[in-house]
Amino acid sequence: MMDQDINVGHIFSTPWERKLANDIVADLERYSGEKRSSVEEMRRFLAVKGYRDLLNRLEAACENKRSLEALRAAAHAMRWYALERPAMFAATFRTPTTDTAEWRGALDRLRMFMTKILSECGLCETVADDALRILRSLVRGFVMHEVMDSFYDAPSYDDCYEGAIDVFIAGLPTLAARGPRQDRGRH
Repeated sequence: MMDQDINVGHIFSTPWERKLANDIVADLERYSGEKRSSVEEMRRFLAVKGYRDLLNRLEAACENKRSLEALRAAAHAMRWYALERPAMFAATFRTPTTDTAEWRGALDRLRMFMTKILSECGLCETVADDALRILRSLVRGFVMHEVMDSFYDAPSYDDCYEGAIDVFIAGLPTLAARGPRQDRGRH
């Protein structure tokens, strides 16, 4: 059975689990004004909401900042969003099986915001897209370790993250020197 054909009510075995799932679906439907009964619809909705919420955080964090200062602020805003809203942040990493204009628009607005900052740092075209993928991977991996407290003897997650961002930023000229790729790849 395909994921989009799975009804949320059929996933859970106990009445309490079904009640919780139905309450979540009802809240999503009230918020969006559309019926949301399949897992795929919920994933798409949460991804769109996650992209929009993350973009709002990034815009606020980067206000009146440019270039490397904006990039550093964005990297920190991504981390804090991931720590404060782990499920919503995780939803932004899942590509829906059905591409919709709403999902594509939310993704493109976030991508355009970040590639504008990266272009101010000297990265253009596919190189900026590569840098964004690397940054998202760095944030996701770091936050996963932070949440699981899996770094051996880390004195400070904040200091360690700051060092990771320093290394990322220091590597941008190397990435830029590679030049744009011919294929655009996935975002």
